[in-house]
Amino acid sequence: MSQIKKITHADRIYTLDPQKKPAIYIDSGEELWVDTIDAFEGIREPEPLLALKNNGAATGPIYINGAEPGDSIQIDFISITPKGNGSHMILPKRGFLMDEMPGPYPTTVTFKDGFAVLPSGIQLPLAPSMGVVATTPLYSQLTASDSGAYGGDIDMKELVAGTSLILPVFVPGALLAMGDCHAIVGDGAVAGTGIECSSDTLIRVTVHKGKTIPGPRAITQDHFWTLSYGEDLHKAMSQSVRNMVDFLVKEKGMQPYDAYTLTSLAGDSRINRTFRKINAVKMRISRHALDQVDKLRTG
Repeated sequence: MSQIKKITHADRIYTLDPQKKPAIYIDSGEELWVDTIDAFEGIREPEPLLALKNNGAATGPIYINGAEPGDSIQIDFISITPKGNGSHMILPKRGFLMDEMPGPYPTTVTFKDGFAVLPSGIQLPLAPSMGVVATTPLYSQLTASDSGAYGGDIDMKELVAGTSLILPVFVPGALLAMGDCHAIVGDGAVAGTGIECSSDTLIRVTVHKGKTIPGPRAITQDHFWTLSYGEDLHKAMSQSVRNMVDFLVKEKGMQPYDAYTLTSLAGDSRINRTFRKINAVKMRISRHALDQVDKLRTG
């Protein structure tokens, strides 16, 4: 068996650029080790962090042989392992309570026996997830805080080991990039960040030829997800619901009103990240409900 390839954070980018030369090439179905650096690039104090010119480092670009515009790629997260220590940072103009608690306020967190240990001694179980996962769009786009149909800085806490993210392909090879691992993060990251950390992550990337999708989708153990984004939170959440209804109608054969009803009964609309220019949101529906839709359609 051939050795699994690896890309390190020495190949890191801050912009998704369709003209960027790939750092590594892999085949569809191939596994790859991805070494990511934390969003703070090891900095643990506010002043030098605020002076950092770049942020949102992502490892890549990764060229997937055979991926062409109009296809989609599925990224299976086989394992995500935090490295070193982690940091949460309340930064000026970040978070819902930025006026009452303007910061800066750093918290360095250690990892031990599957837990994140806060300075107070509070221990929280690790649930590492990848914050930035993106194919490259047709135009140059920042890796930090931006998101769109290509994925991007989606901060979806459910993207843990054993889950999958499906993204559209816009340029040859997809030019995949990822980074911004969180040892733990809550929906909304209400104080500004998760526990930012470096990671060793094992993924498998598969090309779905001719499978055109309007935006990111995710598959977890119990749910199917559609993701959306936008400057207006209400519109972004509405779009994630619309994406789910369209999926049920166009790909599962449901009638529009029945699909809309099902999203209201077996679905949940949630927020990944807000208080920034682009809100990242998600809509989930029970895979148990989807299984029944499939049975009714084929039976």
